Amino acid sequence: MNLEDLLSSRSAVVTLAQAASVFGVDVRTVTRAIENGDLPALRLGRRVLIPRLPLLAALGVRVDDALTEAHGANSEDR
Repeated sequence: MNLEDLLSSRSAVVTLAQAASVFGVDVRTVTRAIENGDLPALRLGRRVLIPRLPLLAALGVRVDDALTEAHGANSEDR
């Protein structure tokens, strides 16, 4: 997964592996960021999921831009 995939995604969350791929770091680095409170995450049982919009914000992407991008991609699919 890269930033373009993340922007066009319709999913509300991403996995640790997907977030690590976007950041270009190891999964353990993302896990430490979550443990340090630098990155929000949801725990569902044993799974750790990261909300997509806060992840985009951590990458410096404005949420309004991400929503506009997603709506544009959705209207092209119709």
